[in-house]
Amino acid sequence: CLLSPAIMPKLKKSLDNASEVGMRDLVQARKAYDEKNADSSKQAHKLTVGSPASEKHSDASDYLKSIVYGGLDGIITTFAVVSGAAGGGFGIEVVLVLGFSNMFADALSMGMGDALSTKAQNAAIMKEREREAWEFESYPEGEIAEMVEVYTKKGMNEEDAREIVTKMSKYKDIFLDTMMVEELGMLVPGDDENPA
Repeated sequence: CLLSPAIMPKLKKSLDNASEVGMRDLVQARKAYDEKNADSSKQAHKLTVGSPASEKHSDASDYLKSIVYGGLDGIITTFAVVSGAAGGGFGIEVVLVLGFSNMFADALSMGMGDALSTKAQNAAIMKEREREAWEFESYPEGEIAEMVEVYTKKGMNEEDAREIVTKMSKYKDIFLDTMMVEELGMLVPGDDENPA
């Protein structure tokens, strides 16, 4: 498949960082899952002294959709251009120039399209988060009630839902980010997730 040169270093770094020292053993955890071995999973999740309490997952999957989509688009359109030129009786030099020109234009188009659509989507999510933040500041009881309703619809009893949501509401950013996911189905992007 055709990969953007800009994506390759990020993908490699992401895969390299997935097994850094000081984290839970993600490789062992994946193997335990594949084998459905609970003891091995417990062992993989034991922390070493001084290590952080969180797992570092590879963010390679963040790029997978773009890689597959861009690769298929590049292969299919390049094949169509080359086939059309060859079928039209053009010389090999013309066919090659058209094929390479198409690959370059496709890569540029797909990269820009992905970056601009991600930027627009993230802006829409952040605008919605601003609205939720304003509602939380203006009427926190209403936002808490909404979250209690979300959790009770998922099967939690109302008393537990109210206790959890009330405690979570003491931490505004955590509450808002959780609300964005649970109520609106929108994952708030991190600072490094917005293309420049």
